[in-house]
Amino acid sequence: MTRNPLREAEENNPHGVGSLTDTEVSAFSATVDYMRLVIPAAFGLEWNDPVFSGDGYVVTELPRSSGGYFGGYRGVRKTADGYDVMSGDERRYEGASVTFSRLEDAVKGYAAEVIGSFRMHRSGRYLGYVAWMWNGTTGPGVVAQPLNRSNTQFRYSLEDDPSIWLEGRTTAATLSHGLGMSMSAFIAAVIAHPKVTGKDATAWPKPVQP
Repeated sequence: MTRNPLREAEENNPHGVGSLTDTEVSAFSATVDYMRLVIPAAFGLEWNDPVFSGDGYVVTELPRSSGGYFGGYRGVRKTADGYDVMSGDERRYEGASVTFSRLEDAVKGYAAEVIGSFRMHRSGRYLGYVAWMWNGTTGPGVVAQPLNRSNTQFRYSLEDDPSIWLEGRTTAATLSHGLGMSMSAFIAAVIAHPKVTGKDATAWPKPVQP
């Protein structure tokens, strides 16, 4: 497969380790194509962010300004630990939000970020962030294991298959619902979730003070 690199994402290649296979890039692109159909149906707005891919990443670029200025990107990057759902801002600063053991689950996390933007500012409906859904709970059959003493970083894994996991902050708990769901089912659930606010995330564990 011929890759279509994004210069700004290429500059952040040191954040990654390893390469994505053509099959993995194709899986990401297939999800993008699917969301191009369901987002207009759900929100009445087109979503045409273009896809770019390099050796170890695949992203969609955010819309550029009227003057053609770069606005950022979001996508998945291969790392030593798994697959990071990451985003780069207009200053080319890249931050990883959540790490997944499987590419398919990382793409669900990416999809949640895109759809979350339509639930909020892109549509003007302000229906609430994905992190606030399901009262901030973990998914069915998911076990949460603290990764630090302050109770702010967790590994969320399937009880029946601990090799399937994601790691992130408390706010990533709701993404664990996707670990046991198909791509289309998870996307549908995120789109259809009723309006929520930060006050609805009552299940988040409280940080432990040092």
